[in-house]
Parts: sequence; C-alpha cells; structure tokens
Amino acid sequence: MFRFSWLRMCSGAAAAAVAPDVQAITKAQSMQLDDLSPRKIASILDAYIVGQADGKRAVAISLRNRWRRRQLEDEGLRRDIMPKNILLVGPTGVGKTEISRRMAKITEAPFVKVEATKYTEVGFKGKDVESIIEDLYCNAKTKAKRRLELEREKEAHELALEIVFHGWHSFRTASSFGPQARSVDEAGDVGGDEGKTSSSPDTVTFEEFKEKYKTDFKDDMVVMDITQQQSGNPKANAGINSVEMLSVGIILGLGSETRGVKTRVTKRVEEAVPLAMQEALNRLVDETQISSLARTLAEQDGVVFIDEIDKVVTEPSSSNADVSSTGVQQDLLPLIEGSNVTMKDGSQISTDNILFICSGAFHTVKTSDMIAELQGRLPVRVEMHALKEEDIRRILCEPKFNLLLQQKALMKTEDIDLEFTPDAIDELARVTTRVNANAQNIGARRLHTVVERVMDEYSFNCQDYEGKKVIIDAEVVRKATESLMKNIDLAKYIL
Repeated sequence: MFRFSWLRMCSGAAAAAVAPDVQAITKAQSMQLDDLSPRKIASILDAYIVGQADGKRAVAISLRNRWRRRQLEDEGLRRDIMPKNILLVGPTGVGKTEISRRMAKITEAPFVKVEATKYTEVGFKGKDVESIIEDLYCNAKTKAKRRLELEREKEAHELALEIVFHGWHSFRTASSFGPQARSVDEAGDVGGDEGKTSSSPDTVTFEEFKEKYKTDFKDDMVVMDITQQQSGNPKANAGINSVEMLSVGIILGLGSETRGVKTRVTKRVEEAVPLAMQEALNRLVDETQISSLARTLAEQDGVVFIDEIDKVVTEPSSSNADVSSTGVQQDLLPLIEGSNVTMKDGSQISTDNILFICSGAFHTVKTSDMIAELQGRLPVRVEMHALKEEDIRRILCEPKFNLLLQQKALMKTEDIDLEFTPDAIDELARVTTRVNANAQNIGARRLHTVVERVMDEYSFNCQDYEGKKVIIDAEVVRKATESLMKNIDLAKYIL
C-alpha cells in the first residue's frame, strides 16, 4: 500500500482556496427576480395550475414584495417591513398546496409543507411547532450545498482530475514492482482489452491525461482514498430521528452523528472521476459555508406551508374543545410574528422574514373561530373556488405536464401510441365530477383514481398492444369506470 503526499497537498489547496461569497450568491438570486413581475409570476403558475387566479395573485405579490424589500437602502426601513402572511381557504384538491410549492420552485426558495395536526402544545406528547423551522433549515442546507457546489464545480473538476491523475500515475508505477502489484494490475485487466498497453506513466503529462482520460485512459486502473460517512451501528439507531441523534451527539460532545473514514479503493478511471469530483467538492465546500448560506436562505427566502390549519381550530362555544389544539395556535404565534429559534446544531434562525402560508377547508369551523392573535398575523385571505366539471376538463389538458401527457409518455416506453379523443376527456371530467359529488370531494386528486381505472387494462397487458395505436374514447372510459360508478351509487343506501 502506498500513501500519497498529493492527498495532503490537495487538501491544503482546497483549504487555501477563496470561499464563495454568501452575499454574492444571495445577490445573484435577487437579480434573477428582476424580470419576474407579479403578472409574469402568475403566468408561470398558469402553466401548471388551472384557475384560482386570486390565489396566484396573492402569492405573486408576496414573492415580488420580497424583491422590493431587498432593493431598499435604508436598513431600518427594510428591517421593519415584514412579509404579509397568507391564509388560503378552500376544499381539498383545488390547488392550495401546488400554488405555494410552484412559487417556491420559481426562486429555488427553501420550502416545507407541514400539517398542523401533527403538532401539539408544549408539554403534550407530540412534535413541537419549532421543529417546523428545523425542517426548513434542513431543506435550506440541501439547497445551500447544491448552490455552493455549483459555484466551485469547475475548480472541483480540475482538482478531481489531479487526484485521479496522481492515483493513475502511482498505480502504473507500483504495478512494475512485486507480484502483489502485478496481480492487482492483472485483476484490473480482466474483461478489458487484452494486449493493450498503456502509455508509460513517466511520459504522460497532466495536460495529456486531461485530454484523453475519457478515451485512451478510461479503462486504466486508479488507486485513491475516498471519504465514506459512517454513523455507528445503523440497527441501534433504527427508528431514531437523525436530528435527535445529532442533538444527543452535541450534548455528549461527540459532534455530528456521522464521521468521515478514509477508504482506499481501486477503480477504473471513468469510475474514479465522479468519486474524486465529490471528494473535491467536500474539501472545497465546508460545513461552515453551507450553514451560513442555509441560514440566510431560510431567513430571507423561506416559505412554510401549514396545511389543515382548520383542524386545530374549534368553535368557542364547543363543549369538547381540544386544549392542545388551541395551544398549537398559541405556539404558532411567535413563529409567525417573528422570533429566534435555536437549531439542533446551535445556530439561530430568525423567522421575521419567513413567509407563512396557512390553508384549510374550514367546513365545520369559520376563519373567525381562530384565536384573534393568529387571525391578525394572516392578513391576506384568499377564497379558493371548488372545481367544476369544466375546470376538471382543463386540468386534464392545459397544465404543462398534465395527467394525459404523462400516460402517453409512459405507454410510449412500451411502444404503444396512446390517444385520448375529445369525448373521452369530457367523459373523464364528467365521471370525476360525479364521483366527487356523491362521495367525498377530493378535487383534482380524484382524477388519478379515474384515469388509473381507464389505464389498468393497457398498463397490465401492455405486451398485447405493443406496436399498436390505442384510441381511448368515451365508451372505453364508461366501461372502465362502470364498477366505480356503481359502488358510489350503492354507497348512498348503505348505513
């Protein structure tokens, strides 16, 4: 086994490299919003979501207001401008969650969707509402790591090729000494090109290797050290939340629950380059940079979507009011109003500029039944309309990646040319609307059930239709959904 000094040299070079400026990355993101007027944002949402113009308008204005706030030069004024949190009211399946999720995707903002019913008041058994911010921070760290790695990608690729080149050079040199090295060399040639001779390592320069590593040298062998993350005994940690494990490690002074262990591997050049690339990125982008950018992203761009907020609301006159549910509303107040939440790694996240979007059907309670303080912290209220048959039909056809387009693409992989006639689309919308009316109304989500009923025959017996064109008309839809409609009609007479 050989120890290469170039590994230490690469580590030193990575440490000495200039770290990307977190503020520069944040500013670049702000510049991307320059051309996104509220009208433009709404038009982008139109490509994925049918109708609900009021909801799109509200989130578009909120997103643009973030950009406007960043343009203010007066620090005191900027600090006093808070986001206008939103309350979306409407039945399930009308697009409340999708509007918020798509809005976050437009700017690659950290986004987390939670259900209010999963949380309990402090002191009761269950999750604390502050874990919402912990989830948002984890999401922000993932996005921060991706952005920082993208900034250092070219530098990392150059460093990765240096690692592979030195590993290749050392392996070719070592293969000239001793039976053990020769046997390793021969093992690496199994299945390769017999009799093919590689260039002498002493005559190949790094520049030549860079030009030919994808062609002439791709099947040559490389010995390199890679870092593998280990987390103790995985069976012992089964069922334990990773965040909880991290906090226990910090309390015990053990740091993170994972640790890097160097492992020496022998790979072909084309396999070694991606491994070396990740190794280089791990050295160029450290945890401090990731945490710093993640904190900025979470605080300035974070979006928290709290669904089923109506489930923790009870009528004031109700005799069986849930004390814990009312306590959840009370616990949400400091988060939505603005406070500092301490993360498990010790960093603090300010919620002052995090956008909170709450949603609920409010069938059994009214929005006015929420505690007054929470109502005041959700100043923008939008009524989402229930879907009609025409809306269902548009959902089948208009969105960019609509359900019918997805089915056509899936069947195309089986060499089946699938086509839905206009009357089939009308029938799909009619059946979906009727089932929603006679059973529980789940909105557009019902389309998945109906379409899967229609596609069941072709998906299962795909080999019988290979190379053929399958036309689905209204009659095919009626036959496929006949049993579904009977069950729905019968359910009305069953106690």
